[in-house]
Amino acid sequence: MSPGQSTTTPSGVGQTVVPYGTFQEAFEKDPGRLHDAVQAATAKLAGGDPAAQQRMIAAWHNAIAELAKNAKKVQAIGDKGAGILHTPQNDLAARFQTMLAKRATAAGQVGTLQPAQTVNTPDGVSFAPGILFVKFDNADIAGWLQVAPELIFSPPKAAWVEPSPVPETIADDAQIAVFGDWGTGLYGAPAISKTIGGLDRCDVVLHVGDTYYSGEQSEIHDRLVGDWPKRPVGTLNRSLNGNHEMYSGGQGYFQALRDFFQQPASCFAMQNAKWLLVCLDTAYEDFDLDEKQVAWLKSIVLAAGTRKLILFSHHQPFSQLDDQGPNLQVALAGLLNKQRIHAWYWGHEHRLAIYDPHPLWGFKGRCIGHGGFPAFRDDLPGAKGNIYQWITLAPQPHVPKARLLDGPNFWITLDQEGFSPHGYVFLQFEGDTVWEIFRTPNNIGLLKQQL
Repeated sequence: MSPGQSTTTPSGVGQTVVPYGTFQEAFEKDPGRLHDAVQAATAKLAGGDPAAQQRMIAAWHNAIAELAKNAKKVQAIGDKGAGILHTPQNDLAARFQTMLAKRATAAGQVGTLQPAQTVNTPDGVSFAPGILFVKFDNADIAGWLQVAPELIFSPPKAAWVEPSPVPETIADDAQIAVFGDWGTGLYGAPAISKTIGGLDRCDVVLHVGDTYYSGEQSEIHDRLVGDWPKRPVGTLNRSLNGNHEMYSGGQGYFQALRDFFQQPASCFAMQNAKWLLVCLDTAYEDFDLDEKQVAWLKSIVLAAGTRKLILFSHHQPFSQLDDQGPNLQVALAGLLNKQRIHAWYWGHEHRLAIYDPHPLWGFKGRCIGHGGFPAFRDDLPGAKGNIYQWITLAPQPHVPKARLLDGPNFWITLDQEGFSPHGYVFLQFEGDTVWEIFRTPNNIGLLKQQL
């Protein structure tokens, strides 16, 4: 299948959420049965190695604890929280959610949580897709764990693909749509897809990673490929690797690179006469870059001459509101200390934050992980109003000043006020100049400035 061609979603997984309360209810009916199922599945995989089995059991307990902790945050908003897609940053927990969604949907054990509907936004009328929820009991879970336990406890890791040593060529006046953490099939994600598909011109469509829950093959098909913006032939379609793609081992993601995106590798470069755009894979080695990828990046930059450098990745080098990226800082110390990087776009944090130039490294950081995952609004002074607004975050010793987009999310109809806005960024190249336009899912410009 070629990029931009329409696909169907026969399984419905792309619109399915897995409420933690359903699992808790099933567990409480017969805890022993689920414990026995976990013991049997891990014993089979461990092959008689009790230490290996215990590691898997410990990982299971930690995953369930992370799911429970994450669910409490969502449930704090009341009964509506059960209908919100959520997942912790835990690989086994994400794979377990994938399994529940996939198996329950295949068995027809789903219900309608929210019908498809039109939504009114300040930008005009839009569309919110229907949301399904899975239904299962303890016996279901126990049985499903035995079907393919390796997919829960030890999925095989996809083979690394060596990147091309030569950047792809883009136009000197290229126009590029970029979005992150978009692979939900829900909320603002379909609206962003429709908007980008209808643009008069868009030379490159770029996703900076994360397809939920665990980037398993059916989720890649339904939530990434199936919802991809439908653009005319000639548009370059590209998607970066995220930690959620790798939670299932990355098999579905790397297959999509070959079959749908026709993308050379999970890291690649594009350039025109004035600019070099390098897209990194910070997920194959979680939140890190290995020596081979760093060497490839340096060789690409060395051959770029005086072109200005923009990086794109899933993970962040630093953050005002989330984890820092020390491994990335170490791996790219040479480029950072020479102030060779002009700008860096990343996702992972599920919000839009625009940073001032870094006081030591000089580059302009952009967190654009607000493409489709429902993120709680940050509890900050002046935030949580009923309109879009920019909240100023004062500089910290480890991170520069930033502007954070705050406001309701009109596509999360169960609780618009509790979740932060979705959107994307549009880059317009004009010789030495790049304009960045931050847009809503309905394509209303919130801010336009020179990069």
